[in-house]
Amino acid sequence: MMTWGMTLDKVTTRWEPVGNNILENITLKLAIPTTAIMLPLMGPSGQGKSTLLYLLAALKWPSQGEITWTFPDGKIFAWGAGGRAIQTDYSNDAVTLRRHYFGFAFQGSTLSPYLTVIENIAYPLLLQGQDWETALPIAKNTLNEVLLPNEKNDINQSASFLNRFPAQLSGGQRQRVALAQAIVHDPYVLFADEPTGQLDLHTRKQVMMVLKRWVEKNRGQRCLIWVTHHHLGDLDLMGIEQLIFVDNKQCVTQNRADLIQWIACSQT
Repeated sequence: MMTWGMTLDKVTTRWEPVGNNILENITLKLAIPTTAIMLPLMGPSGQGKSTLLYLLAALKWPSQGEITWTFPDGKIFAWGAGGRAIQTDYSNDAVTLRRHYFGFAFQGSTLSPYLTVIENIAYPLLLQGQDWETALPIAKNTLNEVLLPNEKNDINQSASFLNRFPAQLSGGQRQRVALAQAIVHDPYVLFADEPTGQLDLHTRKQVMMVLKRWVEKNRGQRCLIWVTHHHLGDLDLMGIEQLIFVDNKQCVTQNRADLIQWIACSQT
């Protein structure tokens, strides 16, 4: 299996054209092996974790430098300052990335209040050109992937859940439906910005296990990148050692020992 992943080459970014840099001269490379890759973005609040996530997800363009993604299917997408395409296999590369290669599960729900559970999950497939008849069975199968074991029988035996609207769901249920929506098109990379930030500890563990199962189900073909403030808790839940630490306009690859040292220093 070929190695795939992403590269940031001397990337600098700011939110305003003449504002201060948030991230500065970032050079970073992630080569994704055949094992499951789950990469948390950690560090102090307000230092650019979400900004880095948006850059990697093509939701924000760099002010300087280049970003490149190489995928298992051999496609390469690269872009620089102002959204300028450098190398791409599609004329509309950002739309293609977002609809086919990337999935998004953010703290603010992407669910439409006017669509039912099953319609919300199926909607990304319609954006790809599929019809409702094709999309709805795929949406139901995807929902099964993110449900807890005790929920599957209840929901599969009743169509009422599928026909509910987001306002009729609990917080944990909405989060899992949003996850199903984010992965229904089987993306290579799932981006999540504080996906469990508003959930209690029990529900947070449930959602993180859903994410872990999704990555491990197709090892080497999926990658999870998420912003978190839970630090060691998320490393323990996901059983991983590696992270990207964002601080003082820089980001570096670290391991668990580095994070423990930072936490100890920040508490003194």
